[in-house]
Amino acid sequence: MFGRVVLTLLLLTAPASAERWRATYVITAAGITVADAEVRFTLGPAGTPYSIETRSRTRGVAAWLIRSETRALSEGVLRTGAAQPRRYQTEGTWRGMPRRTLLEYAPDGTARVAALEPLQDMERTPVPDDARRGHVDPLSAIVMLTAHVRETARCDVRARTFDGRRVTAFEVTTHPVVLASDRGLLRCDVESRPIAGIPLDRPIEDTSRPTRSSLVFGVPQPGAPAIPVQVEIASRWWGTIQASLVELTEERGQR
Repeated sequence: MFGRVVLTLLLLTAPASAERWRATYVITAAGITVADAEVRFTLGPAGTPYSIETRSRTRGVAAWLIRSETRALSEGVLRTGAAQPRRYQTEGTWRGMPRRTLLEYAPDGTARVAALEPLQDMERTPVPDDARRGHVDPLSAIVMLTAHVRETARCDVRARTFDGRRVTAFEVTTHPVVLASDRGLLRCDVESRPIAGIPLDRPIEDTSRPTRSSLVFGVPQPGAPAIPVQVEIASRWWGTIQASLVELTEERGQR
């Protein structure tokens, strides 16, 4: 019964066309604000183009310890049950050093690394050639999950991502228990496991362990799409990192 109610809510609130939205998140660790993030996205029905852009920067103590600003953009076409990226790029600074990545996708899904700065950031395990085929970028994986939640009211998705340096396998499952803290909607459990391009700055048995996180999807306001309203990520150094939605606005007339 609950599943049917959730499905009805998500389908009724799904936009009929590809509207552009801006979501603002605050990111905390151990109860302290460490970063701000902004997500702009356009997500229509299957067969239409999508775009998602994120901007984030550290704040407070985190900015003093690790100053970082990052912008990432992914564009592609949403297919039934899949996302087909065309272009993925990131740029920003990490510890004061500039970083840039540009992936361009062929029609068969093969990713070409058009830019990667620095060329080698640290020693890593090799990335095989097939890592650039049949995988999506990290932002396209989020688009695919969001579209799947909208269409089915479930989280059960598998994907492999390639970001220019590493390959990661993701398995997302629907949380079996509905909690009051989930705002009555949908909680997704995520397990991510590095496959290739694993950093070798620590023992491989540590860096190759799966990481678990969760996303709670909700409908922030009438007419809005179902999006993550809360994200929790387990971190080796910061404990649990939490991103909470603070504002969602529609950017009318902008594409």
